[in-house]
Amino acid sequence: MNVEPLTSGDEHFLRFLDELREALPSGKILSVAAYPPPTRWQPSMDVHWDESFFRAVAERSDQMAVMMYDVGQQSSKAYQQLMAAWTVEVLAWSAGKPVLLGLPAYEDAGVGYHDPKVENLQTGLRGIHRGLSKAALPENYQGVVLYSDWEMDENEWRLFREEFLKGQ
Repeated sequence: MNVEPLTSGDEHFLRFLDELREALPSGKILSVAAYPPPTRWQPSMDVHWDESFFRAVAERSDQMAVMMYDVGQQSSKAYQQLMAAWTVEVLAWSAGKPVLLGLPAYEDAGVGYHDPKVENLQTGLRGIHRGLSKAALPENYQGVVLYSDWEMDENEWRLFREEFLKGQ
């Protein structure tokens, strides 16, 4: 089921998560693909969650995978800064729940909301590393998740391994 877009503050979604939690067998993990915080670069609340809604979803989840891409950035430096800021925010907003930070690994060029020359693994990881370097590594940071790994070739996997390990 694809629930996108999912507007910040959607009470129906929160009720759905409550009902899903009740219906899940013991020991199952409720992982939610979450939207990142609002940004001046892309102010639409259709694809961003404010802090109170993010925290409400986190309270009902076991894990959050935050989709930190499709922001229409035209500058690698600005995208890195945004990723650093979002890294700090979502880890703080997640109520201690495990968090995976979602990175773009696809080539949707020419769509207006995504420039693969700017929003890519290298710039995304560098921004995440910058955000993680501001303090001790949070216990709830579980790493990164790629969308979409099936589009990656061996060169991209090599780049991912090199860039991901730079932050270790």
